[in-house]
Amino acid sequence: MDLNIKIVGKNIELGESFQVYSSARIGEVLQKYSYDAVSAQITLEKRVRNFKAKVKVYLKNKFELDSTGRGKNANTSYDDALGHIEKKLRRYHRRMKSHRNSESKNISFTDEPLRIYQSVLNTDEGEIDINNSESMPVVAELSYKVEELTVEQAVIRLELENESCIFFRNASHSGLNLVYYRQDGNIGWVDPRGSREKTITKGS
Repeated sequence: MDLNIKIVGKNIELGESFQVYSSARIGEVLQKYSYDAVSAQITLEKRVRNFKAKVKVYLKNKFELDSTGRGKNANTSYDDALGHIEKKLRRYHRRMKSHRNSESKNISFTDEPLRIYQSVLNTDEGEIDINNSESMPVVAELSYKVEELTVEQAVIRLELENESCIFFRNASHSGLNLVYYRQDGNIGWVDPRGSREKTITKGS
């Protein structure tokens, strides 16, 4: 596997043994579970009482996996972080094994306007006009890439990326859909065109 691995030290000078160990371990994990990894970054930080390791893995299909681990020494903190990455890759590999063909096609997307409003809890009472829906202060105006995905692809992204919800165009009918984490830990799927809301059990 041709993989670019970057290892960075924070508040610590990295020794050769850790660099060799961390490169070998992440290489083994990625070789076992993912054929789509293109690069990885490992950051080791020396804290007052322990070590903190961060691992990021970048996949060809624009997925970005990241995790954090802690331990009494460099290797244990790294192993903790890599363990979380391995769990995500195992889930990714299991799901993608049966959906390889649909995932490999080019994913199209559109840029849609996105406004971020200040929360009511952070707004003075005198600033709110209940008769004017445009009175809420706008913190930022950005754009949001709405990708065309299958529901399965959207669920995979939700599970692997650090997001609470994914807004996307359903590849089967181009309508806007939403998948999100419910309070019970399961994943909700909202499809207005189908006038339905389904629940996907986590880990199914």
